[in-house]
Amino acid sequence: MKTKILPTLCVILLGLVLAACNTPAPLPEAPTRIPTLIPATMPAPGSQNTPQPGVVFPTSAPDATAGLAIYQENCASCHGADGKGQVEGSRDFTDVSYMRGAAPVDFFAVVTNGAGEMPAFKDELSDDERWNATWALWSFAVPAEQIAQGKTVYESAGCVNCHGANGEGVIPQARKFTPDFIPQYPAQQYYQSVSAGKGIMPAHQDRLSEDERWASVEYVRTFGYQPASQ
Repeated sequence: MKTKILPTLCVILLGLVLAACNTPAPLPEAPTRIPTLIPATMPAPGSQNTPQPGVVFPTSAPDATAGLAIYQENCASCHGADGKGQVEGSRDFTDVSYMRGAAPVDFFAVVTNGAGEMPAFKDELSDDERWNATWALWSFAVPAEQIAQGKTVYESAGCVNCHGANGEGVIPQARKFTPDFIPQYPAQQYYQSVSAGKGIMPAHQDRLSEDERWASVEYVRTFGYQPASQ
């Protein structure tokens, strides 16, 4: 009886040893952690799937410089010439964390339809003018130096090899960063993809610093609009 048990035990032990050898070691923790939750102060994105009434996506890149002139004429009295908010309840567009969690299409919907005390501008401004004004808001939170840094990162990190010099996409699997696609998602969502990877795109959490990843995201977003001169 013992002679039958011993071979069986040997087989079981051998199986356990082989299983242990085939179990991959845990990945080392990267220098910076990937944020998994958008802070509570940020708006919950999602309107990209169900656009609000009056939302028409741009076919060409909106001009944030032209948008700043529209902003100063129509918005500065409440939001302030510097975008920090002048009256109670007005949004502070210099709040970087908030702006990173906000989808431009949601701002366009508010500019179009109004919200609370804010009037609707759908009858006063054209679609192009409202998109120009919408993208102008990011000039208060995204400095030109960050966009310039992002261009360097985009090229040196190899993003250009798949997405193209102008975001047109040079391989079939690469996302095309068009003016109608870019505004549908907040910068936070792009940052998550750059950090953790998505599809065939590798994770860059352990390859690029947090500042470099944010800079690359803001540069990629300029494929969808013309940033304001600063």
